[in-house]
Amino acid sequence: MSDLPQGSLDYQAVVAEYFLGLRGAGLMLSPLDQELLSDWERRGLPVAVVCRGLRQGLEDLAERRAGAPRSVRALRFAVEDEWRAYQHGRVGDAPPPPPEEGAAEARLAAARDLLTDAGRTAEDERREAYRAAWRALAAAEAHPGSPLERVEAALAAADARILSAWLHGLPPPERRALGPRIRMLAGERGRGASPRAYREALRAHLADLARAAGLTCLRGSV
Repeated sequence: MSDLPQGSLDYQAVVAEYFLGLRGAGLMLSPLDQELLSDWERRGLPVAVVCRGLRQGLEDLAERRAGAPRSVRALRFAVEDEWRAYQHGRVGDAPPPPPEEGAAEARLAAARDLLTDAGRTAEDERREAYRAAWRALAAAEAHPGSPLERVEAALAAADARILSAWLHGLPPPERRALGPRIRMLAGERGRGASPRAYREALRAHLADLARAAGLTCLRGSV
């Protein structure tokens, strides 16, 4: 097994794209999944080992007809088993990670399609918000980092424009009530969860509320 050269691809992005590809669904990883990937990266688990463990765990669940996992954490024991096997020299060739540039462009194209569909039926204010989101996607190349990192930053910027327009259009009492409601949904920040992961959880709940109100948000959808 050969490991990826350090810095050639973003560790979390490659593992996330591989997992989402295995599932066949474009869901965004949860903050807890992101924390788990950070832990594996700190511990030195090679990307190829993680990908092999995810695939093996998914195949095991399929054999037991246990249903598709909705999170990386559901497969963490399979990854740990693969890591122990690798450390003992019992692992063969691992599945290669997906090409980063192709995965990034596919995600960007899917986001554009979503915005196009949403804009066709949106009223004036929301249509303008989707146009602003489209412009944010068009500026993806201006962001730093790898192709997947640039797309992720562009998706976040696009969603920020959509959510800002939605919040601006809410009556003040509803807007003020959102903060306490989101914090209630997210719960208290758990031990070991970083402030960044907790902020991501709050943003994810805000996006869920926007979707429930009929908005199209990109992160978690593509």
